[in-house]
Amino acid sequence: EEILAMKPGVELNTKVAEEIIGHIVTRDETFGYMERDSNSVWGRLQLYSEDISAAELVVDEMIKLGYDDAIYWADFGDGIYTESEAICKAALLAVLDGD
Repeated sequence: EEILAMKPGVELNTKVAEEIIGHIVTRDETFGYMERDSNSVWGRLQLYSEDISAAELVVDEMIKLGYDDAIYWADFGDGIYTESEAICKAALLAVLDGD
């Protein structure tokens, strides 16, 4: 319920970056929200739940994790979410619930 209630934005993007992508997220005074990959490269926090091109990174990661049906997750929620929001929520539910 907590995941489904989240709105697109920093909180949902952070959760996706940490739980799905495997990045560390922090807030920098100058640059705002940043995420660090496994190579210790920092970049701005991606807009996973707000931008479909960033959400496609989530789909790609979920396919790597064995969720081949992730290509259909843009329809999650039967239209009550934007495509990017739907992808992020479906991915988080799959990973956190173990489904």
